[in-house]
Amino acid sequence: MTAPNKPLALKELDIPGRTGPVSQTPLIWGINRGALLNNFPLQGLLCRAGPWGTMNIGDILRIFLATNVQVGLEIVSKDEVNTELQMFVEAKHLLEGVHDISYAVTRLGQTEEPSEVMKVLVKLTRPGGPDTTADPGHPGLVMSIPEEILKGGIDEDNVGAGVAITISKADGAPPYLFASAGDKIQLMWGGIFLPITTLTQEQAEGKTPIIVEVDEATIRKAGDSDVAGIAVAFEVYDCVDNRSEDWSLEQRVAVKLNIVRLGAPILKEAVNNVLDVDKLGDADGTSQIVAINLSSSIDFAVGDTPVLRIRGTPREGPPIDLQVRGEALVSVPSIPEINIPNAVLRELAQSQITVSYILEKADGSDDRESRAQFINAIGEIHRLAAPVALDAKQGAIDPLDPDLKQVTIEIAFASVFAIGQAIKLFWLGTRPDLSPYLPNLNLRPITQGDMDAQLPLQIIVDKQHLTPIIGGKLELYYQLLIDDSVLGTMTQLNQTHAIRESIHADILQIGEPRKELPEPKVDGVVDGVLPADTNSTTLTVEYLKTFKDDIVTRFWEGSITGVDSDWVKLSTFTAGEPVPFPIKGELIKGNEGGTVEARYHIVRAAGGTSYSDTLTFSVGVALDLQAPKIKEAPNDTNLDPLDAQGALTAVVDSAGLLLGDTIIVTWTGAPGSLPAGSHTTAPWTVTTLGRQEIPLDVSVIPFNLVKSITLSCTVTRGSQEPKESPPRTLAVLQLRVDLSHSPKITQAANGGDGTELDVSTLTGPATLRGGFWPHIAVNQRVWMVVSGTKKDGTEYTREVWRGPNNAVNALWISQGYLDATVSLVDMQSLKNLSQLLVTFMTTLDRSTDESLALIFPVRTYTVKNLVEVLPTITSIKESPGGEEIPHGSPTVKTAVTLSGTATPDTKIDLANNGVLMPNTEIEVDPKGEWTFTLTALIAGTTYSLSARRKDGTLSNTWNIVVVASVVPTLDNVLDDRNVEVLEGTITVSTDLILKGTASLGQKINIRDGTGSGSATRGTATADLTTNIWECPITVPLGARRLYAEACYPSNPLYSNVRTLTVITAPSGENFDAQPSIALSPGDSHDIGSMIITNLQGQATVSIIPMAAPYPGKIEGKVLSIDGTQSTTALNLKATYTKVEFWYADVSPSNAAKAIFYKNGIKLSEKPFETSVPPKAFQMVFEGEGITKIEVVTQGSDRIYLDGFTLRK
Repeated sequence: MTAPNKPLALKELDIPGRTGPVSQTPLIWGINRGALLNNFPLQGLLCRAGPWGTMNIGDILRIFLATNVQVGLEIVSKDEVNTELQMFVEAKHLLEGVHDISYAVTRLGQTEEPSEVMKVLVKLTRPGGPDTTADPGHPGLVMSIPEEILKGGIDEDNVGAGVAITISKADGAPPYLFASAGDKIQLMWGGIFLPITTLTQEQAEGKTPIIVEVDEATIRKAGDSDVAGIAVAFEVYDCVDNRSEDWSLEQRVAVKLNIVRLGAPILKEAVNNVLDVDKLGDADGTSQIVAINLSSSIDFAVGDTPVLRIRGTPREGPPIDLQVRGEALVSVPSIPEINIPNAVLRELAQSQITVSYILEKADGSDDRESRAQFINAIGEIHRLAAPVALDAKQGAIDPLDPDLKQVTIEIAFASVFAIGQAIKLFWLGTRPDLSPYLPNLNLRPITQGDMDAQLPLQIIVDKQHLTPIIGGKLELYYQLLIDDSVLGTMTQLNQTHAIRESIHADILQIGEPRKELPEPKVDGVVDGVLPADTNSTTLTVEYLKTFKDDIVTRFWEGSITGVDSDWVKLSTFTAGEPVPFPIKGELIKGNEGGTVEARYHIVRAAGGTSYSDTLTFSVGVALDLQAPKIKEAPNDTNLDPLDAQGALTAVVDSAGLLLGDTIIVTWTGAPGSLPAGSHTTAPWTVTTLGRQEIPLDVSVIPFNLVKSITLSCTVTRGSQEPKESPPRTLAVLQLRVDLSHSPKITQAANGGDGTELDVSTLTGPATLRGGFWPHIAVNQRVWMVVSGTKKDGTEYTREVWRGPNNAVNALWISQGYLDATVSLVDMQSLKNLSQLLVTFMTTLDRSTDESLALIFPVRTYTVKNLVEVLPTITSIKESPGGEEIPHGSPTVKTAVTLSGTATPDTKIDLANNGVLMPNTEIEVDPKGEWTFTLTALIAGTTYSLSARRKDGTLSNTWNIVVVASVVPTLDNVLDDRNVEVLEGTITVSTDLILKGTASLGQKINIRDGTGSGSATRGTATADLTTNIWECPITVPLGARRLYAEACYPSNPLYSNVRTLTVITAPSGENFDAQPSIALSPGDSHDIGSMIITNLQGQATVSIIPMAAPYPGKIEGKVLSIDGTQSTTALNLKATYTKVEFWYADVSPSNAAKAIFYKNGIKLSEKPFETSVPPKAFQMVFEGEGITKIEVVTQGSDRIYLDGFTLRK
C-alpha cells in the first residue's frame, strides 16, 4: 500500500533514540547503533505515535520508509485507546544511509491520514572500527605529542605555549578507520575534557592534520602530575553519536608547575598506574599518602587531616567526584592509608581515575594541595543488577493465579544510587503473535528513605500489563536516570552515555510454567508420602533427550527447609542418560510433618530452558486428629478463670499435621448462654510442625462461669474436605475474687488498702474507687453500698451504684478504675472509731438480675474523727542524777527519763529504731505532755528512741549510747621522746603523755600522789569507739605516783598506779666540739667538762678524728692515749654518782686499767677489756662523789675513749 498524497495532519513519528540533527538544510536526524541494534536487540528501533484526535479500537497505524515501503503495523486495542502507542521497526529494514520515515493512520471506515515525514541518517559503524586487542586503549586511534614535551615535560618555562597534539597518520591516510566529516574528537588531559574538535572533510580524508591545542589554563587546571605524568588520551564520536569502542592508547606528560604542591598519593593496588578491578574483586582500594617532611620544608604535622579526592568519568553514568576524609595524623613521618569504596573503583573500570588530596592544616594555616596520580582502570564494568520479578516461579508468571493481585519487581540497591535519580523500568513484552508490548510505566524516584535503608527497592506493576502478553514472554531491565543538574556538569558527548542500564533479566513466560519435561523420580515415595526417618534418597531426572553441555538443575523445595538446589553440566558420558542427584537425610528429616516439591529444569546448550512437572509429596505419617485442649486448663477437665486472664489458647497436637494444613477451632458456649459466649477462630495455617497453639477470645469465659462448654476443631489439607476432631467438654469454674478487687476509699490509709479512715484529713468528698477484677468487661452490671454508724448512734447507708442503672464502661476499662463520691458532710457525721463498710457485686454475664451477681469481699474501715498532732521528744536525762543526755551522746546509766509532747488524752508508745518497744505505753495528759522512765537499758547498745503514735507515726529520733561502766586503766607513760617510762624507773622528761582505757565517751582525771593529798595533773575523755584516752601532763622533779580516776561512777574508780622519778638530765662529753690537740708528758688541757693531764710515761695524749670508727659508740673526734707505762688524769669539773664511757684498746698489753677517785681518795679500779680484732667496750662505774678518773698503761697500748655520760 502506498502512502497517500494528502495534506499532513499528524505530527511526525517520535523516535526516542534519535540524535542530532546532523543537518539543518535539509533537516536530518541521526539513528545510531544504540537506537537500532543495542537498546532493543530483538525488536529493533523504538517508535512512538499518538494519541490522535478521535482514537478508537481498530484504528490502524502503518509506518513507511520512503513513500511505499511499509515497515511497521499497529492495530489499536481496547487498552491502547487514547494512549501513546509504542512500536518497533526491525533493524533489517534500516540500512546505512538517509531514509524518509513517516506513518499513516486509518480510522475505522475512513481514509488514511499521513504524518509529517522525518529524514534520518542511519550510521552503524563506530569511529576507529573494532578494537581488536584485549589491552587498554584502541590501537586504531593514534595521536602524537611533541618529543620535547614527552621527554622534558611542562614547567613554568614552557607552559605558556601550551601543547599541540596531532591526530593523524604519517602516510596521509584517514586518521582512523571510518573517519567522517562531522566526527567529534574529545581529548582528555589529566581528567579535564577539552572542547570538542569537529572534523572537516579534508581532515577526515587525511589531507589536513587534526591538531588539538591544550592551552595553559587547561594545563594549570589539571595540575601537577606525579612522576608517571599526566594521562592524555582521546575518544571519537561520529555525527550520530556512535562512540569509538575505547579511548586511544594513553600517553603521559610530566607536569611540574607548582613546586610547593605535596607529592601525589599512591593507589596501593595499582601496578604501574594500572588498576585491574577484576583482580580487586570486592575489596576496597587503599590510597597511601607519604607524610614525610623533606629537609627543605615542613609540610606535614601531627594533627593535620588528609582529605582524599577521587575523580573520573565512567563509561556509563555521571562523572564521579568523591571526597573521603582520612584520620588526623598521629605521627610524622608515616604513611597513612585511606580506603576508597570498591563500588567507586569498579564503576570507573575502562576509564581514567584521578586521585589527589588536600591536607587540612591543624594550625589553621592554608590547606595544602597535592599532585595527582592518574590511573588507568581495566577490567569489567560493574553493571547494575537485573531486576527480579518476585512473583515468578519456574521461569514464569501466571496471570490467572487467583493469589496474584499485582506484580512486584525488586531492584537491588546499588551504591551509585542518589537522591534525585529515578528508575525507569522497561516492561518489554512479546505477545503470542510476536509483536512487542512496551508500556510507559511511571518512574520510580529514589528517596531519602531509600538511601537511609539501603534495602532493595520495589516497583509494583499493575496486573493489567500481563493481559496483553498472556501466552507470550517478558523481558525486564531498567535505566538509572540522573537529574538535569548533574547532566549540566558533563560535556555534550559524555551526556550521551550518562544513563546507566541494568543487566537484562532472563526472559519470563507469561502464563502457567511451560512444564514440557516429566516430573523427577524420588526413591522411597509411596502413595505420596516419604518416611521421615529415611537416611537419604535419590532424585532422578529420567528424561533422556539431553546433550553434551546441557545443564541440569534439580530443586528440592521443603515446606520447612526451603529451597535446596544442585546442578550438573552433562558430558559426553552423562548426556542421554538418567541423571541421579543424592538427597541428604537432613533435607528429609528437616521437613518432617511438611511437604516437599521436587522438580528440575534443563538449560540447553543449544539455547533455551525447559522446565519439568513438579512431584509433590508429604514427609512423615498420616493425620491422627485428637480433640483440642485448652492450654490454661492443664487437667483437661475444668478451667479456672484466673488461669486464663490474659490469654485463652486452644492446643491442637495431633500426629501427622503437615505444613500448610489449616485449622479452625470452635468454642461452643453452654446451652442458654449468650452468643458472645461462643467463638470460632479464623483459619490457622500450620507453619511449623508440632504443637499448634491457637488463640481464642478470652471474652467468652465470663458468659460460661459455673457451666460446661464444648471444644472442637477441623483440619483442612489442600483441597480436601475438612476433617473434624472429637469434641471435648470442659467445666468453667466460678471466678475467685479477693479484697484487692473490691472498691476502696482512696483517702483511707495506704491509698485505701489500709483499715483506717481519718475523716479529719478530708477536705472534700470521699472518693470511692471501683476496682479492676479478672475478666472485667464493658456492660457488666455493678452494685455498691456504703454503710456505717453516725455520731448519734444511728445507722448510715448510702447506695452508690445500682445494677440496672450502672455498668462497667470504656473509661473504667481504659484507666483501670471508676470513681464515685460520698459527701464530706456524710463522712464528718460518722462516729469516731466506728466501722464503715463498702459492699460490691457484679454480674459477669451482664445480667441485671441482682441474685446472679458475684459478691466481692466487704472492705471495712475504722473511722477516726480526731485531729492528731505529731509526737515529739524534748528531753532525755540520766536516772538517777538528772544530767541531760544530748542527742547522740553516751551514758553509763541503765535508766533514763524521757519527756515530750503528743495528742492530748491519747496513748503513745516508745520505739527503738522505729520498732515498738514492749511495755512502754504512755498516757498523754490533757496538756499534751508526757514523761516516762525507761529502765533496763543494756550497756553496749545505741538506742534510737522516738515517740510512736498508735497509727505508727513516729516523732523525732533521739539517740543515746549506753556504755558499760569499766575500771579505768593506765597503760602507757611516755617521755618527751615518746619512750615508755617503766614502773620505778628514772626519767629526765617533765613532759609526759599518759594513755589508758575507760568507759566509752567518759571522762577521767590524772592524779599524782596519794589520797586527799594527790594533785590533778590533767583530764581526758575516752574515745567513743576504742574507749582509749590520752592525756599530756607536766610534772615537777622528784618521785611521782600517777594514776587515772574515773569521773562517771557514783563511787570512785581508780586505775593501776605508775611510780617513777624525774631527775635533771645528765651531762656528757664526746670530744666532737673540741679542737685537735696533742699533750706531751706534763701537759694539761681544759675542755670544759674535764681537765685532761698527761701525768707521766712515754705516751702521747691527744684529741683526734677517729680513723676507724665504731658507729654509735666511738666516732667523730676521740681521746687517744698512745704509748707505754703512762698515766693520764681526767679531772671532772663536777661531782658525779655514775660515769659511763666507750673505749677500744687497739694495741693491748693486757695491763691497762681505769682508777676512779673521790677527792683524791681511790674508790675503785677496772681493767680495760680487749679483743682480737679490737672492738668497742663500755665502762660503767657508780659511786658517791666521783671527781677523777686515771687511765694507766703498763705495756704498749693505744686506747681510744669516747661517749662519756656523767650523772649526778
